[in-house]
Amino acid sequence: MNRSIGIQLAAYSLLLAGLSCFVHYLCPDLAQPTLITGLIGGALSLAWGVRAVNGSQGKALPILTLIPVNFVMLSQVVLTWTGGSVEVAGQQSAAAVITVLLALSMGMVMRIAHAGATYDGLPASGAKETEAKSDATGKRQG
Repeated sequence: MNRSIGIQLAAYSLLLAGLSCFVHYLCPDLAQPTLITGLIGGALSLAWGVRAVNGSQGKALPILTLIPVNFVMLSQVVLTWTGGSVEVAGQQSAAAVITVLLALSMGMVMRIAHAGATYDGLPASGAKETEAKSDATGKRQG
């Protein structure tokens, strides 16, 4: 991970915690798991974001934090959109906000997992590719 992903992870953590509190305000009967997951996941994501800004390269801990957050948000999306036979005040608004939280969480997992990935054996930056070619041919390119 790099500094920009750390900043994005810190911003995501604040959104997760804030929107989870907002969902609990909208529909306290159905949103207890969302609140707990949002606050714990937000605190852990903030810690991983600060670590990334300070130079940590590990991706495992943020991903292992965000996977359970995604599962809880997915279950909450299903429960709030289907709703059962009893209509609860604020349920539709809460469902929309939880859906946004799920999309943000899934996007953050993909962003972290994709960071630094290479495809078809090509290096992540062009400078390394030029150095590899110059070493193989003996000539300097550029």
